Parts: sequence; C-alpha cells; structure tokens
Amino acid sequence: MKQKTELKDRYRDEKGRLYFYDNAKFLLILLVVLGHAVSPFKSAHFGIYVFWKVANTIHMPLMIFISGFFAKRYIGKNGSLKVQRTFSYFALFLFCQLAVSLFEVFVLGNRIGGSVIAARSSLWFLQCLGIWYLVLPFFSKFKPAVVMVSALILGLLIGYDSRAEVVFSISRIIVHFPFFMAGYFCTPEMIEKLNHIGVRIACLILFAGGVYLIIYMFDDYPGNLITCTYPYKTFSETVSLPYGLVWMLRLLFYSLAVILGISFLAIVPRIKTFFTRFGSRTLQVYILHRFLYLCWLDKNLLWWKLFDNTENGLLYVFLIGTALTIILSLKIFSYPFTAIQSIPIGKLLTKEREETVK
Repeated sequence: MKQKTELKDRYRDEKGRLYFYDNAKFLLILLVVLGHAVSPFKSAHFGIYVFWKVANTIHMPLMIFISGFFAKRYIGKNGSLKVQRTFSYFALFLFCQLAVSLFEVFVLGNRIGGSVIAARSSLWFLQCLGIWYLVLPFFSKFKPAVVMVSALILGLLIGYDSRAEVVFSISRIIVHFPFFMAGYFCTPEMIEKLNHIGVRIACLILFAGGVYLIIYMFDDYPGNLITCTYPYKTFSETVSLPYGLVWMLRLLFYSLAVILGISFLAIVPRIKTFFTRFGSRTLQVYILHRFLYLCWLDKNLLWWKLFDNTENGLLYVFLIGTALTIILSLKIFSYPFTAIQSIPIGKLLTKEREETVK
C-alpha cells in the first residue's frame, strides 16, 4: 500500500494535479512559439519547413484535444453547461482583440480592417473554445461514434466553402471540432494505456513514420491545409489531386494529427520536471507571444532578419523562443488573464433573474 502511494506521489502534486498534463501543455506551447519563430525561414530551409509542418500538425490539434478532455468538468450532471467557463473565453477574446488591435495601430502603425468579431492574430482559438463549450451540452448527449463521424465529415466538406475562411473562424471551428470532441469522449484510462514501454516504442516508430510521410508527400501537404483556415481552392492548383478529391488531403491531416498526437502523448514525461510548473499557464503564453510575433514579422521591424543567413542564426532563434516560452509562463504575467476570466457572470445572471421575477 505504501509503495502504491509513493508511486502516485511521483505522478501528481499534493492537490492531486497530474504532472503529465502540465508537461504536455508546456511542450505543446513551446512547439507553438518555436513554429511561429521559425516560420519566416521555412521557405529557404527544407528542414525548417519540415519541422514547421510537423509542429503545426501536432500542437493545435493536441491543445484542443486536451481542452476537450478537461471540458467534462464544466458539464453538469443533468447535461447543462456551467456558463462561467464559456463566458470567460468570450470575455478574454474581446479584451485581447482590443489589445492586439491597439498594438497594431499605435505601436506598429498598421491599418486594420474587418469586423470586431474577426479574430486578430491567433485569437481564433478563444473564439473556437467559446463556441465549442456552447454546443458541448447538445453534442454530449449523442453517442461518440455519431458525433465523431459527423464532425469529421463536416471538417472534410467545409474546405469547399470559400466563405468559411473569413466568417467568425468558422473553418477552424468546424475543422478542429473533432479534436475537441475526441478529448471530451476520451477517458483517463485510455490515456493511461500509453504509459507502457511497449506502447511507447511502437509510438516512436509511428512518429518516425508520420514524419517520413510528411516529407514524402511534402508538396501534397501544403501549409494552407495544416492551418485549417483556408479553403481548398487556395492550394488545389499546387497539389496532384483533382479538386473534387482534395478533401483526401484533409483526411491525411486528420490521420497524421492522430498518429503524431498519440505518439507525442506517449513520450511526454509523467513525473515532475523543471518545466512542469509552467504547464498550467500556457494560455497567457499563447496570447502574449503573438505581440512579439507581430514585431518579428512586421515590415518595418523584421527582427527575424537579424538571424537570417548568419552563422548559428537558427540555433539562436530556437534558444530565444524557448527562453521566451519560459519567461511568458511566469506567474506575474497571469494576473490580468486571471482577473478577466474571474469576472462573475453567474452573479450577473442571478441578478437578472431576480429582477425578472420581481
């Protein structure tokens, strides 16, 4: 009994929080930051482009999967939604949308257009989370197979609608929805099956096979497909498939995301590491690093040019990206995000109900 307790203590903190998920989230947000950091170099360096494609195939699908996995705690026993979580994502989106827009106008001197609901930078993720939480009580009532097959079909078909590219992140909401629901339907027991030496060895082989497939089908696996925001027409002329069959490339994306994602989870450390404590604050990194990324690419700054064609330039980019991920994970940067997400929508709704009754 004592040995079992000691074994459990290796995998969780005193509050019962598993180190595994924080480790996974930190490594995923590191891939996000590094993927953005090296994006200006990918056209000139084949190896960097391969890394970018592999990283982008893994990080957002898995981050969304983990979000869906923990969404279960926000659904009541009667299938109702705990509105605070959904409200917090929309509130955070509006605040960050305003902050990014002001930054672009007054710091970078950019002219911005579009509607207030058209996500700036990578704030589409907050939009998607808010929508997925809203519809979750409805979809949670159906059998997992029905939901997953329906979501996959919609994800394959939405690429033929060119309007989905610009309207409220609809393309990403639909294309990434299967990952969210897969996380919701996944159980801890399923993930625990990855914690076996034989499974890990098999996953390493699968991971290598997935990377090889990305290299082998490099031209037929375009970046516009991986980001899940562009319609098929934007890359249909550059791939070998006829337009009517381009949906098969998105099916390839889904398949690779599953293969690489499962393999990634299998090799994530389950014990406490030096970066475990940063894994609980990945959302702030996701949002804050975008301000630096805008400067990184801005036509007047072009910070990435400082490292272009210089000795060890790409190594420095990876090191700086890693350092920034750790720095932005510090608790001091979490306070504004915690404050926004703590706005008590429940009390506001209660007051409205009381006034209606009176």
